[in-house]
Order: sequence, then structure tokens, then C-alpha cells
Amino acid sequence: METLLLLRMDGVAESVLRADVRDLSFSPKGELNLKASVGSCNVEIQFSPRQRTPPFTAELQAKFAGLLHPLLTIQGCCQGVEVQLDQDHLAFGAVVQRCQARKRIVMMNTGGIDARFQWKTDNFPPELSITPAKGCICPGMEVPFEVTFAPVELINDKRYENLSCCVEGSPSPVTLTVTGSCIVASTSKEVVNFVCPVRGSHSQTLPVFNPTNQHCSIRPVVEGEQWSAASSVILEPHQNKTYKITYRPLSVTADGKKHLGSVFFSFPDGTGMLYSLQGTAEPPKAEDNIVHELPAKTHHTEMLPVHNWLSQQQRFRVLMEILKPDKPDATVSLKGLEYIEVPALARRDYKMSFFTYKEGHYNTKVTFRNEGSGDYLYYLVTFKATSPGVLSTIELVTPVRQTASATVQVENPLTTVTCLTTECKCPEISAPLLHTVPGQSKGSLSFEFQPLCAGESTALLTLHSHDLGFFHYDLLLTALPPPPEKTVHFNTCLGSSHSVLVKFTNHAHFKTEYSGKTDCPEFTVDKALPQAGSEVSIEVSFEPHQLGKVRGQLSVSSAIGGDYIFPLHGISLPPKAQGPFSIRTGHRVAIPFKNIFLQTTTFSFQVDNKCFTVKQADPILSKKTHNILISFEAPPEGFRGPWFGKLTVSSKCSEGHSRPCSWVYYLKGLPL
Repeated sequence: METLLLLRMDGVAESVLRADVRDLSFSPKGELNLKASVGSCNVEIQFSPRQRTPPFTAELQAKFAGLLHPLLTIQGCCQGVEVQLDQDHLAFGAVVQRCQARKRIVMMNTGGIDARFQWKTDNFPPELSITPAKGCICPGMEVPFEVTFAPVELINDKRYENLSCCVEGSPSPVTLTVTGSCIVASTSKEVVNFVCPVRGSHSQTLPVFNPTNQHCSIRPVVEGEQWSAASSVILEPHQNKTYKITYRPLSVTADGKKHLGSVFFSFPDGTGMLYSLQGTAEPPKAEDNIVHELPAKTHHTEMLPVHNWLSQQQRFRVLMEILKPDKPDATVSLKGLEYIEVPALARRDYKMSFFTYKEGHYNTKVTFRNEGSGDYLYYLVTFKATSPGVLSTIELVTPVRQTASATVQVENPLTTVTCLTTECKCPEISAPLLHTVPGQSKGSLSFEFQPLCAGESTALLTLHSHDLGFFHYDLLLTALPPPPEKTVHFNTCLGSSHSVLVKFTNHAHFKTEYSGKTDCPEFTVDKALPQAGSEVSIEVSFEPHQLGKVRGQLSVSSAIGGDYIFPLHGISLPPKAQGPFSIRTGHRVAIPFKNIFLQTTTFSFQVDNKCFTVKQADPILSKKTHNILISFEAPPEGFRGPWFGKLTVSSKCSEGHSRPCSWVYYLKGLPL
């Protein structure tokens, strides 16, 4: 037995959209005959969506015997891309030339999968732009776009159609139409003027008003390379604000010409404000006014920074001028290189040397000029030359009363002869009072140092010229102790003395007194004799107290004339016999005898003829003279004379002498 079936499908969608019947099909179609009990057939169900399909549910039914029997339930969906804009037309209206107007559109993804998008900006006109130009949009996501209309040329009711955006997976692009026009901007009635020295700056503020109801950040357009300002201005709705702009010229305006520029403010609603700018660049001011104080006759180096304000290397010629005094001579000089090269936008130091012989104020000007463009910069430098310091220190060393000489050189830069006077308050320095130096040459001045007293001292030697000013030299003077003078020799017998007149030269420049002393008791000195011109004499006596050689030293000194050292050399010989001393009978004679020893001494007196008698004496004090009394009585015989005898005076070795000494005196007796 066979059953007759008829298959049919009834679908119910779970969303607003229903599946298209053509997208869902089954086979076989029509009536089917199935055998009883074991009859069956295969049914093929096919879903072929042609567009995005939301989730749906359908039921497959079989009809037999006039009744519908459900066989199975079919569920499905088709994930697809469905992207659209919230508006496909933007009207900007009138926008001021060189201004920008911005509007916002939104892209929505109502599909079920992610999609990439990209606007065909290559087909956009220059005055239109959109951001972002590309990206990815997720299901249920909204992407805002900012469309900017920035016309440059004046246009009237321009229409831009078919501005397309390709969406990945979408059969057709999303399109946008934009309309707008460009009008002339309103201009400020007043021209903003700027005045400053070249490479200086002058800043002014311009009023800016936000006419819109929205917070905005605008980018002013500044024309004219001499002006600079902030790149953006942030304005609140309907806010008044000031905008600072600076004029910084790099070249001088001449012949009545001016630098021209402008600054333009554009607002989000397409309106704008234009300011006209005029600048006058005056000649440059001094980069710096430098004042330097220094002693005259001192070499000074001044470092002047030279700035290159251009983006390319500059070569400057250097001009150095002395403004004051009006007619400078060769005693003042400014020196430096003739040219200096400075890299682009960099700085280099220029070395300038200054020297002057005399005190005074010297106002100078140093100009650095680009010979190609004529642009320049300059410095004013004032040098205050004070009294010159010590040019050098000269050291002189010599023994007392000997001379040491030195020489100083003085350069005369003038073309005429100059005369120098010399001054030194030290009396031991001898220098010519006047010294002349020919023009444009060097002169040498020699001076001498002849000290009188040993020691160290300092002095100042000054040379002066009306043309060249003062020259100061420090003198470090060292006078060494004097060497010994020539040895003075003495020769005498023990018991006698020998005096020598010692002479020396007084080198002091005026009269002075000398005192002398010896270091040996055998030598005694009298006070100095009066000066005979520059020669001084002093008497030294040698009185030995023992036999042999005796050495000593004579020191003659004066607070002004200094010290003199004389070595003394004496020779003591044995005593010589003296007499004869004549005595008449019945009379007596006194013979003086001096104790030349350094202590009290006992002497013995002996005569070898009985006709003569001598009286013994007590011990004799040192250096004291004792008169020895000798008496004579002629013998009664008939010899009428004369009679001779000898007196011997002896010292005893026990008195501390090295050996006994004796003195012999010859006696002669005469009758009445």
C-alpha cells in the first residue's frame, strides 16, 4: 500500500526581517509516493542567501490524508555587511576664503560582522578632506567623521557629489554629497605697525573673538618671514582673547620700504579675520657696550661673540675704530684678524687685542660686516687705562761696594724722538737722569747698583715720558757681605810697637764717621781721622806680648758708609838692646820699662858692673810703665873713664809665659 505525501515549508523569523523564500529551498518538490511500512525518501534542504539575513526559524511539514504533519524545524541566519551614514548630504554654506569649516557625520554598522572602510580621498577636491580616512567598524558600532571644507579660491555654490567610501564585503560603496561656497574674508581696518632695530624684536597683541558656540582650537596663518607667533589658539565659545605676534627682522628696510605680512584667523563656522602687518627695521644697535678697566702698558685680549643669524655661513669683514680720542697716535693699538667666518645659525668668538702706553679713556667700535649683503653688527668697547703697574721685576746681586748693572728696553712707536726722565729713590742706584729714544725704535737704558751695606732691599725705578707715560720696574736688591780688604802687615820687636795708617775710600755721597775695632789685643786702633775728600785714614798699632806671628782683623764700620774688613798680620821679633844711657858719677838715670804682658809680672833687674846699681821693683801691672833707677859711682882709682855696663831685665817663666824674655840696656858712666 502506498501513501501520498505533499511536503511544504512554513517559516517564522525571529527578527524583523524574514528570510526570502527564494533563499531557502528543498527537493524533491511536489507529491511523493511512499510504500507502506518501509517507504522512505531523502529530502534536501538548501539555504542560499543573497544578502544579510537575520536569524530565522522555519518548519518542514508533510500533508497526507488532508492533514499537516510537522517533520522538522529549520533554523538559520546569514552574517553580512550593512553599513550606512547618518546623512548622505552636507551643506557648509558660505566659508571665508582660506578659512576652514568642519562638520560631523556618523557611519553605523547594522550588520553582523566587522568591516574595513576607506574613503577614496584621491578623488576628493583639494578643499575637501575627511578624517579618519580609513579604519574598521564593528557590528553595532558608530564611527564619527569630521569633514573639513577649506576653500582657497572664491567659488559660488559648489556641489561635490559621489564622494565614496569603500566598505569591505559591501557590494556598493557608501556615498556622500557636499555643497558649499567661498567668500572674501573681512579685513581689519587698521594696519598693525612694527618698528625695531634689525635682528631685534617688537611684539604686539591682536584681539581675537570666537564667534561660534563651540570650543575650538584654531591655527592662525602668519605670512611674512619676519613675523612669528604661537601655532595655535584655544578659544571658548564667544571668548575674547589676545594673540601675541613678534616682528624679528633680519634685514634693514631702506629707501622708505617696509616689510609686509599678515595674520589670518579662521573659525569653525567658516568665518575669519585678517590683519595686515607692516614692519620697519632700523639699523642695528650695538650688540653690547663693554667697559674694561686695565693698567696702561698691559696687553689685553677681548673676546667678542659674533652670531650668524642666517641659515647659511657668513663671512664678515672686521673694521676696528678708535672713536675717542679724536686723533689717536701710535701709542694705542687695536689688533685682530681682518675676516671671520661663522657657520649657519652658530656663534664664534673674535679675539681683539688692545694696548696703550698712556693712561686715559679709549672708546672703540668693532664692526663685523657682510660685504655681500651689507648687513652688519657691531660692539662698543671702552677701555679705561689706569696708572701702569710694574712692567717687570729686576734682581741685582753684588758684594758691598761693588757694582751690578742691568738694562731695560723702551720701545718708541712714534715717528719722533722721545725723551725719558729717570727716578729712583734708592741712593745705591745710579742711572742717567735723561735718556732719548729715536722714533720707531727701541732704546736701552743701563743703570748700576752699588750697595754700601749688606742686606736685602727693594726699590722702584721709574721712567717717564710725556709721550709714552710711565714705566715702572721693581728692583730686588741683594748686597752680599764685603770681601776682606788688602792685608795690613806689622813688624816690631817685643816690647816695642808698630803703627800703620790704614786708608780706604768712603763711597757714601756725603760726610760720615767711621769707628774701628780689632779682635786681637796686640792690635789697637784709634778713632778715624777726618775725611780727606773721599779717603778715610785710621791708625792701627801693633804691640805684641809674645814672640812669633800674630793675626787679627780690623773692622771699620759706619751706619751710612758700611763695613770694611782688614786682615792684620804682625810679626813679633826678640827685643833689641838699647842704649847706651850716660850717667855721671854720683848721679842716677831713670830708664822707662813697660810690662807688655797681659798680666801683672815680676821682673828681675841685673847689672854686670859694680859701678852701676839698680833698685829692684815690685811686680808691674799689665801694660803699665815702670821707671828703672840706675845709679853710677866712679871707682877711686886713677882711671878717668868712661865706664861701661849692661842692665838686663828678665821675666820669669813661672809667670805664665811660654819662655823667659829679657831686655838689654847698655850703660855708660862718665866722670864729673
